[in-house]
Amino acid sequence: MYKVNDVVVYGCSKVCFIKKIGTPDFMSKPQNYYWLQPVGDTTTMLYVKTEHEDKMRSILTKGQADELMRELPEMEEMYDSSNKVRDREYIQVMKSRDCGEWLKMWKGITVEKMRKEQDGKSLNASDESNLKRVQDCISSEFSAVFQTTKDKIVSRMRHSLGAELISL
Repeated sequence: MYKVNDVVVYGCSKVCFIKKIGTPDFMSKPQNYYWLQPVGDTTTMLYVKTEHEDKMRSILTKGQADELMRELPEMEEMYDSSNKVRDREYIQVMKSRDCGEWLKMWKGITVEKMRKEQDGKSLNASDESNLKRVQDCISSEFSAVFQTTKDKIVSRMRHSLGAELISL
């Protein structure tokens, strides 16, 4: 069970502080909830039943995040040539809440985007949407871990692929 002041990732991309554990005033029957406040958003409160804590995980440590960033250039790209297979894989990856898998997905779509741009083409709408979603998930968590902006995280990710992208 998580504790008050823990920082967690809820769902795919909400990095939140646990502000309180208890029954909200508006509930008719007593049941414990985590009161989650998204980082950087003091006006929103999310209520998650304590029995659904499997939809949350602890935020990465700085060491874990550093290691993932170092591994990114050598990570396998996740990009199946079949749109249907790829979309099914990406749905599962997003549900997994696994940052390593998110990075493989991001790398696969990013590298494919660079290949297509070299040929004067662009990603299909589904890939573009998936890229934005996974990039937001990664940058939200890493920006909280490294206490920086999402833009700086995305820049760092792209920079780590620099040599690989140049050689496409």
